[in-house]
Amino acid sequence: MAFDPYQEQEERFNWRRTLGLAAAFAVHGFAFIMLLAPMSPPQAKEKPKDNIVTVEFIEPPPPPPPPPPPPPEPPKKPPPKIVEKIKPPPLPPPAPPPPVITEQATPMSTPAPPPAPPAPPAPPVDIAPSENISYRKMRPPKYPPQAVREHHTGKVILKVLIGTDGSPKDVTVEKSSGYRELDQSAVAAAKTWMFNPGRRDGQPYEGYALIPVDFSLTDL
Repeated sequence: MAFDPYQEQEERFNWRRTLGLAAAFAVHGFAFIMLLAPMSPPQAKEKPKDNIVTVEFIEPPPPPPPPPPPPPEPPKKPPPKIVEKIKPPPLPPPAPPPPVITEQATPMSTPAPPPAPPAPPAPPVDIAPSENISYRKMRPPKYPPQAVREHHTGKVILKVLIGTDGSPKDVTVEKSSGYRELDQSAVAAAKTWMFNPGRRDGQPYEGYALIPVDFSLTDL
């Protein structure tokens, strides 16, 4: 019996192997297709929305009412009548008065007046107590050095009780100058002055007098 090589090749062909290889190729091809496919299906593009414009018809406003008619003009007054005044005729000048005749009296025709009675004595005049200016000039108040350095000025009004002999019995400050050193200097100077006592019915009496004392740097 002779050897046939083609027959040996046919006997060696295995269908199981062929089917297995075909199945393997199919599985790999399906997997390759799945890899190429997108993960999610493409979304459909949204359609653009149409812009809808609504048109509303607005009725025009009613026309304004007509303006009221102008008020009637007041009746014009007639022009005033000019009445000419008739001037009366001038009066004649008055007649001059008759001359007055006076009789001149002579010194012999009038009696001499009686002699005047003597004048009564003048009543005594009441005099209030006052300051004797001469003593202020002789003994003026001293300007304190502290007040000069600090430029203190002012006016002190003293209330002085003046005795019957003109001496000051009590000196107080009625109105202060605002600075203690000026007030003290004015009181000290007034205690060395002499005053004019008051008089009532010609007799001296004790009384108070208000004495102003000025302190000014221009008098230095």
